[in-house]
Amino acid sequence: MKLALKELAAALNITPNTLERWIRQGRIPVRIKGNHCVFSLPSLQKWAVANNLAYKPPGAEALPVPEGQADNLRAAMERGGLYYNIEGESVEEVIRSGVNSITSFDTQGQRETLYESLLAREELMSTGIGKGVAIPHPRTPLDYGEIPAFITTCFLKNPVDYKAVDRQPVFVLFLLICPSSKRHLHLLARLSFCLRDEEFINFLTHTPDQSAFFKKIEELDHRFDTP
Repeated sequence: MKLALKELAAALNITPNTLERWIRQGRIPVRIKGNHCVFSLPSLQKWAVANNLAYKPPGAEALPVPEGQADNLRAAMERGGLYYNIEGESVEEVIRSGVNSITSFDTQGQRETLYESLLAREELMSTGIGKGVAIPHPRTPLDYGEIPAFITTCFLKNPVDYKAVDRQPVFVLFLLICPSSKRHLHLLARLSFCLRDEEFINFLTHTPDQSAFFKKIEELDHRFDTP
């Protein structure tokens, strides 16, 4: 089968840069011939399943994702975990360390897919939102089946230049991983509500312990739900 690079990237829900890098590294059963990608469709579909991706033929309609009960922020953050002294001197390194900290995944393949998806999103635009905070997330939802939406909080060992909008180095990451766009927007709205609170930002700069952190998140959850 033959598709243009942009067409195949869109079919896999990744960026053309990511696809080109994977082809160059020999990580995907695709080769470049002229201006097109050449591949065996059965082989590519099998590879996509093994790497928690979905191959959607050009022009195919996306299937609706079933929704369960909406989470509050504390539940999603407890599932994702809270980690300290995350090492790294670059965006790529701190994302790698953060992904490796996640305990929900039982295979390296799942971690690698998430890592590449997060980097692909950063290639489009930095997720550094300012005030020392970044919210890395995949460009498209990642559905890991039995793994529900979660937010992994990572306090960095050293602040990193994240190309944030205000150019301030980032000291904390909130890795937002959701199986659907609806769930993503729901949790992002709650997290954004917290991050608009200057008192909460100051609270984060003091690297609170786990008990204090989740207590504060619960308070803000309640405030978000109160008319």
